[in-house]
Amino acid sequence: MSTRGRFYLAMGMHTLLAAGTYLLGKAATTHFPVLVLGLFRFSVAAVVFLLLARFRHYDLREALRTDRRSFLLAGFLGVLLNQIGFLWGLKLTLPSHAALLYALTPTVVLLLAWMRGLERPSVLKVGGILLAFSGVVVLFNGRHGNELPPHWVAGDLLVMVAVVAWAGYTVVSRPLVMRYGAERTTALSILVGSAMFLPLGLVGLPGFHPAQIPAIGWIGGLYLGLVASVVMYLLWFHALRLREPSRVAIAANGQPILTAVLAWVFLAQPITPQFGVGTVLVIVGVVLTQLG
Repeated sequence: MSTRGRFYLAMGMHTLLAAGTYLLGKAATTHFPVLVLGLFRFSVAAVVFLLLARFRHYDLREALRTDRRSFLLAGFLGVLLNQIGFLWGLKLTLPSHAALLYALTPTVVLLLAWMRGLERPSVLKVGGILLAFSGVVVLFNGRHGNELPPHWVAGDLLVMVAVVAWAGYTVVSRPLVMRYGAERTTALSILVGSAMFLPLGLVGLPGFHPAQIPAIGWIGGLYLGLVASVVMYLLWFHALRLREPSRVAIAANGQPILTAVLAWVFLAQPITPQFGVGTVLVIVGVVLTQLG
């Protein structure tokens, strides 16, 4: 298969699995304390990556010694900060909102590239960024009432923190992926980030009663641990090896539409006019930033 074919296959699978992350992740955050859920998620992922590293005979210590600062930053951004924002935000807002905000990732990646002097702004790129963020403004002007949970604005803001962290994680990780490959880079960033998350997760354990978590909560937690934190991270890093960060991020922009449709079908969550307009503005704006 060609490089382009492998890239689109990886991102197509990532987009499909991402819709499940928002829907099943919502179920998990509904029933789990957020810090305990994060601890469970990354404990599962860490065990899988330790087994993978042992099976593949990876020397993770040498990579960590050589690029300690980069892996520490990747773990902080991609696990600790990203997941605090994502899990807490998803608990408070709708899955469709979280998916739409994540569609801004390539725009934030582009802004970070400008800040680092890696790309130059153009009229089309600036216009695309303004259009994309105007879609977020429309989303935040959604009507209150039965259509939206009571703390959705706080949830959306927390998800935006997660989006910025994920964009930074994507930019920081690409040189590591090119140097060490997708599997080794993913394993180390997850293990380092899991170690950072551990103290916070332990804080949430007192008073946690596993028997009170329904089956759908455990299914959501396992999905986050095995699929979202292992399979999807590996697909993302595999795509990063094939394309630059902004191209990888834009390839995932089918997530908000697919998530909204599945949430409407399975959870009876309405697709509001504000969400529809916001989606069009965000996606068109992101596309323009990549054409400029």
